[in-house]
Amino acid sequence: LVSSLRETKERVVHVSLTNSVKWRGHTFAMTESGTLYAFGTGDRGQLGVELGDNLTEREEPAKVVGIDLS
Repeated sequence: LVSSLRETKERVVHVSLTNSVKWRGHTFAMTESGTLYAFGTGDRGQLGVELGDNLTEREEPAKVVGIDLS
């Protein structure tokens, strides 16, 4: 997470983690400008980002488009 978001040159101000015994978790990170990034399990659309064909998770943080938290 740190090395991937370091490229954005923004400070991460909030991280939200989810996890469950029944399924693998996912994570959201918000930068100081209000940009939201997501990664982890997203097979039910919970990340709000494209995963690609036959993929169920994102290993690298991806910018969630269409959400402005500034």
